[in-house]
Amino acid sequence: MKLGVVLRAENLIREKEFRRNRVVTPHGPVDRIFSGTLHGVETHFLYGRFPGRRTPSWEIPYQANQSAFDELDVGHQIGTYVVGGVDKSVRGGDLVIPHDLISFSGPSVSMPPGNGRFSNAHVVPAFCPVLRSLLIRGARETGTAVHESGVYFNFYGFARIETDAELNLMEKLGVRLVGQTLDPEFTLARLRHRHYVAIAVAIDSYHDMKNEAEQDPDVFRARSRQAIADGRESFERIIEAGLATRGDDPAEKCGCDRVATGNHRDMFSSFPEDLL
Repeated sequence: MKLGVVLRAENLIREKEFRRNRVVTPHGPVDRIFSGTLHGVETHFLYGRFPGRRTPSWEIPYQANQSAFDELDVGHQIGTYVVGGVDKSVRGGDLVIPHDLISFSGPSVSMPPGNGRFSNAHVVPAFCPVLRSLLIRGARETGTAVHESGVYFNFYGFARIETDAELNLMEKLGVRLVGQTLDPEFTLARLRHRHYVAIAVAIDSYHDMKNEAEQDPDVFRARSRQAIADGRESFERIIEAGLATRGDDPAEKCGCDRVATGNHRDMFSSFPEDLL
């Protein structure tokens, strides 16, 4: 197992003396990879999705990030996220391990298939059940309160928060959290047949988003920064504890690396060109 984690893991990088790597990819160099071993698992931390200052979601170098994990032969990936809570049970600072995803829009971001033949990613279930169990177990081991399930609504490509109507629709759909960055990272990783899981921290709640204009912006920003900082530290503890107690269950049980075999191509593959 080789694990890639998208996380600014300040404490683990320092305490475990992870080394900084520069990985050259077909989509440009990635110089913020920190590599080492965590409880016997080769682990690579991608220190943030974007280099330098914060950038809009549509400018994140998703292809370069995934190509860096390709170059490092990463087969398992954990994505960490900052989100908004939609379900009224989620408050600012809460942690959520989503079990499914809704993504109705996204960029024209793609990567060439690893085997030279295009096929759609198999995403049922959306997130690797083995990695989800690892995170849930890590949360329980550390006594960290988390919502152990939830649907993430990917709201990609808009430089604004959600409208009242959109929040109402999400709530009716049973959505628990909303964010802008899970896809296309999720899709690109699954196209590479990577085992993928997500964990998120909510910086605000359903009520906060609906009434943001009534809040003191400085108070809101300070609260959000604290939630993010606390969330990152919790992510580190959960991941480390999960790896420390992961056991010997083979990841193949989850079916995340399922591909078409034999003479009959599965429903997720594209049609041969000579039939079009």
